[in-house]
Amino acid sequence: MSQVRSKVHTSRRTSGRTQARRTSVVSLAALALALVGTLLAAQSGSAAPGRDGAWTSQPAGRYAGAQRETQQTWRAVQTAAQTAGQGAKAGKTFGAQPVLSYRGAADPTVVRYPGGWLAVSTGPAAPRAVAPSPGGPWTNIPSALTALPSWAISGRIWASDLVQVGGTWLLYFSAEVAGLGLDGRCIGVATATDPTATFVPDERPVVCPKGAAAPAAYDKIKRRGKGMPKNGVIDPEYFKDRGGQQYLMYRTQSIPSSIRIVALPASGRAEGNPVRSTEMVRSNDDVIENPTMVRRGRTYVLITSEGYFGDCSYITTSRRSVKITDWSRSKRQVMLNQAKTGLCGPGGADLGRGPNNELMLFLHAWTCPSIGNCPAGVNYDRTSTYDARRSMFAGTLKFTKRKAPRIAAWTTPILPPPCTPVTPTATVTVTGTPTSTPVPPTPAPANPCPPSPTVTTTLTVAPTSAPAARP
Repeated sequence: MSQVRSKVHTSRRTSGRTQARRTSVVSLAALALALVGTLLAAQSGSAAPGRDGAWTSQPAGRYAGAQRETQQTWRAVQTAAQTAGQGAKAGKTFGAQPVLSYRGAADPTVVRYPGGWLAVSTGPAAPRAVAPSPGGPWTNIPSALTALPSWAISGRIWASDLVQVGGTWLLYFSAEVAGLGLDGRCIGVATATDPTATFVPDERPVVCPKGAAAPAAYDKIKRRGKGMPKNGVIDPEYFKDRGGQQYLMYRTQSIPSSIRIVALPASGRAEGNPVRSTEMVRSNDDVIENPTMVRRGRTYVLITSEGYFGDCSYITTSRRSVKITDWSRSKRQVMLNQAKTGLCGPGGADLGRGPNNELMLFLHAWTCPSIGNCPAGVNYDRTSTYDARRSMFAGTLKFTKRKAPRIAAWTTPILPPPCTPVTPTATVTVTGTPTSTPVPPTPAPANPCPPSPTVTTTLTVAPTSAPAARP
């Protein structure tokens, strides 16, 4: 009873302070909405990806203005949200801003190479972008694949993984295949000596179930377990253990869904006799996908995405095990969700390295250029509301004493420099003999804004001669 009375008295004493905090929160929320409304009119010119992240290869400078305004919106909204909920949200990781948002960058895989950082994302034939740092500025380069193996029936490539094995770059990818139903896929691998060059695919699939119209795969998934659907496979992810053994993890399609792992040969490619994979974890009533893994001491830390990717309920989870093929005793922990980060559907994560070789996590979340973060309750994969796209975020990782992964700090985006306005010019065609020396053209600025439509004018100049007699 004394405890109850104490709580009542405390509630009465703090009622005034609670009301003041509520008033402060409302004021800050109103400020955020006002800032959003001010910036709303400025958002234009950014390219929206299609369902598979479709985009047109353009230099990042084309979207520099729109991306800069989007970042301003993000800063205003995130600052207001952090201030308004500072007490209730203590210990959670807010303040994330997209590092690549001028186009969609779903399911990113990011690697460091001699030229900086390179990202591959979901989309037509594996879209790519490069940057001098994880924060950017990111610039599109041509897609990784210009040719596909004969079994692939479309160039809609999902959730690739890019790694270097020896002196060769390997791109693991999932592509549609006949015989496995709608969107049924197999996993292939392509190679290149330079990650910015065009990748050449191997004909033999790395993972492909029986029933697919494809050559016999390295892993045919012969033993899926009771009750598991016989569908395709997606989300390949390479992992190299400390002893040098290489593995490929992937997700089985449909529900129940599972994450499986298969040992790879030294080349990392589909070579040698077929082998059998092992199920790591399974979700009987939902989707589990996008595996990525790191080893901390004797502990393996598995990071996955769960739920439906098209809305804000999509989350990032983690599990830990001391055995790479036995996760039966592992406990699922929610690592990133909307409540913890303020992001809409944070997922599709992949591990990478930062400038000082620090461990980083690259992921996507839905962003709406006109308002910053996308609101919950909308299926953004089925609507063009708010011009939503899955933008890329990055953050450095830390681990608790029990090896649980956490975001230590979000990466600050680095935007391209503002472009220099270019005055529309006229193309002048001169006929006859001019009476004066032509003016030399003005040198183009170093970083011009997108050109305005060219005006073509024909100017006729009479030959130099005696003027005609006035009538």
